[in-house]
Amino acid sequence: MSGEKLMGADLTVPLVSTAETRRFRGVELSTLSNIAILLLISVLGIIHLKAILQPLVVAILLFFLIRPPAQWLEERYGHPLAAYGILMSGVVAAVLIGAEFLYQSLQDFTTEADTLSSAMDEKISWLTELTIYGYSFDTSALTELITVERINEIATGFIGTLAGFTGSAVTVFIFLIFIIVEAETLPRRLEAAYPEEIGRFTDIVSNAGDGINTYVVTKATVAFGQAILVALLLWYMNIPGWFMWASITFMLDFVPYVGAPLSFIPPAILSFILHDPLTALLILGALFGNQVAWGQFVEPQLAGQRLDMSPIVLLILVAFWGWAWGIMGMILGVPLAVIMKLVLESDPRTRPIAMLLSLNPRVDAAAAVPAESE
Repeated sequence: MSGEKLMGADLTVPLVSTAETRRFRGVELSTLSNIAILLLISVLGIIHLKAILQPLVVAILLFFLIRPPAQWLEERYGHPLAAYGILMSGVVAAVLIGAEFLYQSLQDFTTEADTLSSAMDEKISWLTELTIYGYSFDTSALTELITVERINEIATGFIGTLAGFTGSAVTVFIFLIFIIVEAETLPRRLEAAYPEEIGRFTDIVSNAGDGINTYVVTKATVAFGQAILVALLLWYMNIPGWFMWASITFMLDFVPYVGAPLSFIPPAILSFILHDPLTALLILGALFGNQVAWGQFVEPQLAGQRLDMSPIVLLILVAFWGWAWGIMGMILGVPLAVIMKLVLESDPRTRPIAMLLSLNPRVDAAAAVPAESE
């Protein structure tokens, strides 16, 4: 009897289409596995080959940045190497002059450290004795958290990071020279080697150049404007190391969302140490207003919407590059995110991933992803 029931039972197994098993959320599983392997190899390479990859990345970004003015100079003077030579000489001169001013400003601040420590102790004593409606301040945690020595360590560490990278500037310019030379013949070689893919390569390079130039030029203009006003304010209020703090403001403004607020914390603390509370509050308000004016009005909706990338994605990428390469990695994080998104958009297999990274993905881009035939 049981045998008859078994023979009469429906043993049909529901079939799942091959197309469904090979795709997840519009992306082929083989593509996802390849991306996962590539990401693992890339992370290991980024960490262990930092001394080579970081100067190379900076050289590539510098090439994208100086290429438009170099092409303009080439049209006027007729020689590409002369155009690039003029621009590279200007970059070198600016770096050397800025490094000299930074070093002198750091020296001035270090010289004032003892005076600042005494003034800090006096302000802490005044704050300890201050009572408002019978309530007093517990300054024990404040004295442990905020000290002149710690501010000096932060400034020295930041300048030391920049100085360490400046030491590899020779490597950057060697890479840059070879990139400039190769840029003349590389398109023809790529077309000969990959004739079917040359259009995609050209689009990636062109769009990456435009995106990086737009971001860097806009951001540098805004950061320079903020730094100039910070320098004038701190110089007028006799804050030691005013050029150094203005330079830190300029550099940290390239770190999305968190860089600018962090940059005015040390000057605000120094203002509290050197001036009366009302003046210190006015300086803090001026620093905050400077940041808000440039960030919200001069450069509205900065990196996320301008670059069409989700703010949380930008923060994660900047945090990753900061973990891997330190301060310089955080500064390079946004241009590298632009290139990554453009590469993902250029291939139909990875275009859904690029759409997930976008702040406002285009609906027609989703339709452009070829559907798997059933």
